[in-house]
Amino acid sequence: MLKHGRIGLMRPEQFPKPFNIYGQDTESSIRGRERLKAPALKASVRCILSVATPEEKMMYSQTGVAVSHKIIQRGAPIAKEQDTFVLAKGGKETRCFRVQAVHNKGELDVDTTYYCEERGDLQWDSTST
Repeated sequence: MLKHGRIGLMRPEQFPKPFNIYGQDTESSIRGRERLKAPALKASVRCILSVATPEEKMMYSQTGVAVSHKIIQRGAPIAKEQDTFVLAKGGKETRCFRVQAVHNKGELDVDTTYYCEERGDLQWDSTST
């Protein structure tokens, strides 16, 4: 089934999917040591998920960053590096992606591309959905 999108015809794998964005901030202990807080829900957005091309994977691997997927969001950037996108499929959070790089083309805030690595070992707070 093809659907007419903003740029042209879209295939089902290009349809926007619901994601929850979790951010992880730091806090100082009484002794002044930095430690991570529990992940907090920043936003819920609809984005397009796709596999990164071999050229993109190679470009980022040269800088020591592992990239497996890219997530395209309409509008200005919401997430920053090290934030986590969690795919919310059917009300359940199923897949987890850590943001490795953020690319806002031309600083125009039209579309933002997040280059991510899919992770299976990250924990997020799924009780807040």
